[in-house]
Amino acid sequence: MKDEIERLDILIGKILRFGVAISLVLMAVGAVLLVFKNRNAVMPYFNYLSLHSLIQGMLRLQPNAWFMGGMLTLILTPVLRVISSIFVFAQVKDWRYVLITSIVLVILLIAILFGVKAA
Repeated sequence: MKDEIERLDILIGKILRFGVAISLVLMAVGAVLLVFKNRNAVMPYFNYLSLHSLIQGMLRLQPNAWFMGGMLTLILTPVLRVISSIFVFAQVKDWRYVLITSIVLVILLIAILFGVKAA
């Protein structure tokens, strides 16, 4: 069990580092695009509140879409951490922590859904 917990710590660390690195790259691309793009052609942030418009904006090389993609990645990184924790706890058959972590995941998803509906 102790080995599994150490493995979980290493996995969580990798997930968090990877999520932050991807977020940083997306925001850096947005910053570079913002420097070289005509400021009148830059769409405002609120145009990228749906996943479809975000992807379209990134394909059109809109700087704010890249910034929003980085922020979305940064926000979803802890959610991925919680999901991976559920699987690891289930693998070691620690059902108490599976239940607790599942409740945390439900709370996170409700907060995200209410946040999206409010926007």
